[in-house]
Amino acid sequence: MRTDPDHIGDDQRDPDVTVLGTGITATSLAVILARHGLRVLLLGEHDTSGSEPGEMTLPCTSFLYEVIAERFRVPEIALLADAGRVGRELSYNCGVQRTLGFVHHHEGAGHRRADSLQFNIPSEHGESRFYRPDLDAWMLAAAVGYGARVRQRVRVDKAVPEDDRVRLTLASGEEIRTRFVVDTGGPDSAVARALGAERVSGGTGTRVIGAHAVGVRPYERVAPVLKGSHPWSQGTLHHVFDGGWIQVGHFRNGSGTPAGSALATVTLSLDAARFPRQGTDGWEEILARAARHPAIAAQLADAQPMFCWTADSGQWHASRTVGDRMLLLDGSALGGDPVLGRDLYTSAQLVYSAASDILAAARDDDWSAGRFRYLERLQHGMADRQDRLVDAALTASSHPALWSATARVWLLGTMFDALSLKRSAKTMASGAAEAALTSLRADPATGVCHETLPEYRELLDFTLAACRDTAEGRATARQSADRIFVRLRNEAMVPPIYGFGDPTDREYVLTTPQRVRTLLWARKEAPPGVLRLVRPYGARGGGKDLGHDD
Repeated sequence: MRTDPDHIGDDQRDPDVTVLGTGITATSLAVILARHGLRVLLLGEHDTSGSEPGEMTLPCTSFLYEVIAERFRVPEIALLADAGRVGRELSYNCGVQRTLGFVHHHEGAGHRRADSLQFNIPSEHGESRFYRPDLDAWMLAAAVGYGARVRQRVRVDKAVPEDDRVRLTLASGEEIRTRFVVDTGGPDSAVARALGAERVSGGTGTRVIGAHAVGVRPYERVAPVLKGSHPWSQGTLHHVFDGGWIQVGHFRNGSGTPAGSALATVTLSLDAARFPRQGTDGWEEILARAARHPAIAAQLADAQPMFCWTADSGQWHASRTVGDRMLLLDGSALGGDPVLGRDLYTSAQLVYSAASDILAAARDDDWSAGRFRYLERLQHGMADRQDRLVDAALTASSHPALWSATARVWLLGTMFDALSLKRSAKTMASGAAEAALTSLRADPATGVCHETLPEYRELLDFTLAACRDTAEGRATARQSADRIFVRLRNEAMVPPIYGFGDPTDREYVLTTPQRVRTLLWARKEAPPGVLRLVRPYGARGGGKDLGHDD
């Protein structure tokens, strides 16, 4: 086999699957498909620039990487679940994700401890902040290692489905015929046009301006770290203000407070309806917004941008994502604000589901649209879920108590998601593949591919409705916050390890004694669904001390 990535050998003229895009979704999918013997061609319109969305993992993301690695026998994806190995083997430029911090700001006022919340992430082997140029290049190399072919700086101008192929016409006039095409490259593509897919706006939506910058001051040098917590700079810090937020995340932060020369990501999200584009430079707009809040301004006082990117499209999804021999996936199917770690978690779910369906279609030589309807419904469910979350976040940003209450409900959900996926990973590793696969083909309307607790879905719906009541004038922000806190205090499924229902409890730190307390609570007081999730996890996080489920 020839190894020149810009050459398609005779045996590759008609690849089984052509994947448009070279980001993490495209390359991870290519690794799996090539690993299982399909002829895969990757077409990238742009060289990797670092502006691809999605840098931080959550425990639920990492457990899903473990599931994917076990299911499809791809150790490269398992590595993504281990922050230590990421830093040693993938890229020194990557960072760690040990905390999720939230600080609410009022214009002209300094940092207030009473308006902050810090969630120290309980993780078995650490979470990561990926430096995307290095991650994407590393995964692209893995795909090539399994036999995938790559062509960069190639634009597809036209996609035409034929009887047994899709004909792709490149900007150069060259034609490629492929049995199946997956488009991850972005909205309004040639494949989207071939499907007749329209961009559907959803929710209020935000304008997003992102930058990689040096000289971003670690926030612990501006405001004290909360008791028992990691430094602010060892995770993603959300500066929240009425109508938006600025997220700050550092690279090279694994050994403590990073140096001022270390690269950081700064992302500004603004309510698109309230704050339309002013025509200013993106970095200038970030600084102008930060200047209204002294603590944020102090953090960015010495920062210098490396490059910026913008996304003005708000929340959106494609009206159609599947057709015979064609699939829109991830960035070509839905988009929106990167708040709350959506991007990599969404990507991992779609890689898992798409790989499963594509390998089954190849086995049966059936590439009809019906084989991929689950993926279409799942992506529409994801878009709806994100629309509602972002709308609620924009409303909650108006008041520190409502933001704190809403953030706690979301954090609780990430814990249950992680437990659910940990259970699936353990089930799959034990050889009970059928049971694990069933648990990873959940109702797509929920917006996630895995099982979720019905009690949590009800709590989330209650919280989003409370925020909507505030947005529509039926309740004040304070009243909605109080309702959510009361619900958190009274919910039988909420574990006692953290005062989710206590607005004065602002630091989450999970210790071994707290894990033991949680296990005792789960066995004696928790609803059966919670016990089912907590039981395999164990006092030390790995579940080895608990044996099998009853």
